[in-house]
Amino acid sequence: MHPVDALFTSASAVCVTGLIVVDTGTFFTPFGQSVILVLIQLGGLGIMTLSTFFLIMLRRRLTLKDRLVLKDTLGEKKISGLPGLILLIVGMTVFLETVGGFFLAWRFHRFYGYPLIRAVSHGFFHSVSAFCNAGFSLYADSLTGFAGDGIVIGIMGVLILLGGIGFVVWFNLTHIYFWRRDRIRRGRLRLQTRIVLAISGILLLVMFLFFIGAEWNNTLRDHTLPEKLLSGFFHSVTPRTAGFNTVPISGMLPATLWITIIMMFIGASPGSTGGGIKTVTFAVILASVYRMITDRGQVLVGKKSIAEMTAVKAISIAVLSLALILTSTGVLLLLETPAGGGPCRAGYLGEIFFETVSAFGTVGLSTGVTPELSYPGKLVVIVTMFLGRIGPLTLAILIGRRRQSPISLRYPQEAVMVG
Repeated sequence: MHPVDALFTSASAVCVTGLIVVDTGTFFTPFGQSVILVLIQLGGLGIMTLSTFFLIMLRRRLTLKDRLVLKDTLGEKKISGLPGLILLIVGMTVFLETVGGFFLAWRFHRFYGYPLIRAVSHGFFHSVSAFCNAGFSLYADSLTGFAGDGIVIGIMGVLILLGGIGFVVWFNLTHIYFWRRDRIRRGRLRLQTRIVLAISGILLLVMFLFFIGAEWNNTLRDHTLPEKLLSGFFHSVTPRTAGFNTVPISGMLPATLWITIIMMFIGASPGSTGGGIKTVTFAVILASVYRMITDRGQVLVGKKSIAEMTAVKAISIAVLSLALILTSTGVLLLLETPAGGGPCRAGYLGEIFFETVSAFGTVGLSTGVTPELSYPGKLVVIVTMFLGRIGPLTLAILIGRRRQSPISLRYPQEAVMVG
């Protein structure tokens, strides 16, 4: 295996992307697949989260610096709540991946006749890959062979959703006691939790209706009604960073690929295993645009005002993300020549753009272009995956951070035309 291909596979696993240059199930040995699985788990939970968990288990005290970094990483308001949040994250992850792996292994063994060892390895590999929103599969056609299996697709879909809503949302939901009448003792849903649940629900519904409507007589033509509905559900879940598919991506209509690109760009929720600009960022941008149109004094979401700096951060994330995607697409188009040379084949620009957004959003859906890329092109995709995982705004802040002058200077304003 060429070193660049090995690096690509490792980066795709750590960034929980799922783009591949060789078939994971046939090219790699069981040991190689185990290494990929470990990298997926490290990338999904985050090295900082796991290292903090082990410090807690060893009863080591966290420094203030560690707590502040974790506070920003996980989006937790109170520093005092971080140890409990870390324990919840790791505990729920192990529990859900174990339960998912057990049921998938049972299904593979009892229904498909897999030998027990193969059933267990396939079950737990796909359970971890789904929960971490990685998109790696041991099957060359992803989950196309299970398109009509409601149990396998249902388990995978639920794991993807649970991994994508964000650990902070979990923490909030586990501290809500719905059966209590006293509002104070019952607890309350945070604004972030409400935004995540609302935006995720809307995006799932929109993608489901669009996918079913567009692909009914295309990739779903030969499927039964239950299979069509099942694929509609799964493909409303997976584009927002998971990367599994039950129908060929290359066979989808341009309209379906277009809305898939939008979903990949939006991505999962903050503090989750997924990528993209995140659902809360998307909601804040919409609220900011609405504030500008209606000439309101505040950015409002759910009858709560959003800080101006939060709105600026949300818009900055979207702008920097678009800049990264457009730059990566341009570089790939300069580096890559379609097979056979000469003019680009019809749709080649769209394929490269789709692949770039998939890399940025750490999704892993592919039209089949990635294995054809040259080694320099693969390095561009690796960088795009890495920057998409850590966040372009984080990188810009790290590069642009300077010592603040003790004297704050304010410059005179001057009007300019925009729009």
